[in-house]
Amino acid sequence: MKRNLAEISQELNRQSGWKNLPGMIFLTDQIAQPLPEDVIENLPRGAMVIFRDYEHESRVELSFALRNICRLKGIKFLVAGDLTLAIKVDADGIHLPEHMINEVKKIRKSYPKLFITASCHSKTDMGELDGQGLDAILLAPIFETRSHPETMKNKGLTIGPGRLRSICEGIRVPIYALGGVNNITAEKLKGTGVAGIAAIRGF
Repeated sequence: MKRNLAEISQELNRQSGWKNLPGMIFLTDQIAQPLPEDVIENLPRGAMVIFRDYEHESRVELSFALRNICRLKGIKFLVAGDLTLAIKVDADGIHLPEHMINEVKKIRKSYPKLFITASCHSKTDMGELDGQGLDAILLAPIFETRSHPETMKNKGLTIGPGRLRSICEGIRVPIYALGGVNNITAEKLKGTGVAGIAAIRGF
């Protein structure tokens, strides 16, 4: 019997030893998931939502609406790539695209209570991220994913569970597996040390 993502992510989180962190993260995407509120309604308490949708015509209004849903359900709400909006909607934190990682220390100093995550890829020097003040890293692409079409043709461009395990062992920041994660591929993450999973279409 197949388990759902919530069940798998809870086990991964428990195995990792990273306590008091969400086991699963949903990243919004207007094209892949046009009704993010429906996904959020089905997330377990304690999960996390990262609001992206950078080009949404009503980004401010939608961020307020989704933040309110998250607050009612006990789900952390982060805004991606926009500190001004994160503060405006009283988000729990901010998610930084890879090109914004150098802003971590400045944001941490000004807003010490914000939960700060960042996207990283296999080319990132993970060792440099220790001590930067990040609360978690979303590492991608772990598996083949439509978000990175090149991985559908060349599996060698993915990180894979083996390399993921090595990365988790070498860094003191919680890592979430992102990219092609669903209730089938997530089972392959056992023993890697990830704090949980992050997904868009996987929900």
